[in-house]
Amino acid sequence: MTHFYFAYCTWLNDPEIRRYMPKTRKITKGYAANYRLQFHAAAGRDDRGWCHLNGLPDAWGEKCLGLVFEDDGLTDDYDDFERFAITVHGDDGKTYDCWTYRMITPGIAMRPPKFYWQHIPDGLKSEGFPADYIAKVQATYDAAAPCPRADRPNPSAIPGKSAESR
Repeated sequence: MTHFYFAYCTWLNDPEIRRYMPKTRKITKGYAANYRLQFHAAAGRDDRGWCHLNGLPDAWGEKCLGLVFEDDGLTDDYDDFERFAITVHGDDGKTYDCWTYRMITPGIAMRPPKFYWQHIPDGLKSEGFPADYIAKVQATYDAAAPCPRADRPNPSAIPGKSAESR
């Protein structure tokens, strides 16, 4: 049985998803209905933000755009995040039962570090997502609180699973 992953954030950028799932295969663009991309610090933290996929009731009528990938067996779990199942409507007319990550308990709206953030507009642009969606993601980022550690470097290797190493 094939498993699918829904990329809606940094893993939209091909070099970034390949760090974690080197053998993955992109299937199609698509959207998750009644979800939206947001940026938050994890509850109880104030050092940096991450991507969060917010759903009902806050995102009623919205669409989070992203990419469907064939999962290559990734089993990593990360502090402050959970895996969950989500239905994605593909641009190819098919519906995909996917998994993805979201924050367990999002805290205040906060931007991620610059190295993390840059994967998002780079991925959206390289994959040809609509300009109005890219502008919406940019506005969401701009509205969030600045990241106090915005200039910290990108980990040179795959970061660990603990929040401190990412």
